[in-house]
Amino acid sequence: MKPYDIRPVTETSLPLLAQLERSTFSETFQSVYSAADLQSFLDERKSDAVIRKEWASANSRYYFIYFNNTPAGFLKINLFRQPDNGGPLPEPVMELEKIYVLKAFQGKKLGKALMDHAYAMGREHFVRTIWLGVWEHNLSARKFYAKEGYTQFGEHIFAVGRQADRDLLLQKPL
Repeated sequence: MKPYDIRPVTETSLPLLAQLERSTFSETFQSVYSAADLQSFLDERKSDAVIRKEWASANSRYYFIYFNNTPAGFLKINLFRQPDNGGPLPEPVMELEKIYVLKAFQGKKLGKALMDHAYAMGREHFVRTIWLGVWEHNLSARKFYAKEGYTQFGEHIFAVGRQADRDLLLQKPL
């Protein structure tokens, strides 16, 4: 039996999702951004109201991953969403918008399990191309995506507070 379980996010579990969104983003990027920029981003993009609105979007899907029944991370996919720069990609497409695992659970192959779940969801919806954005300096994530077979097709700017960063847009045929 696997030590992890992937479950859809339900309306009653939205407070947990919002907490995980804020925690994982902060853990991952707190050394990159000023405290003011990070707090501004969390307030504007990771509030309970924003998370609820994203969750309710018709083509968005959120999933939790639990490790030994403890929430360890989450995944967000957007079905049929083309990139804002560098597209269009062969349709139907799917964006892998968010894939985060809490630091305490990293190294347990949970990111790979979430990625495989995204692929399964893509196949279920006959997706031809999956794409994502990754910060150019997030070398461990870029290495993971390269190992998964993603290649760069474009880039865009991702703003956190007053700081603007370059994200690489990566794609993979499904």
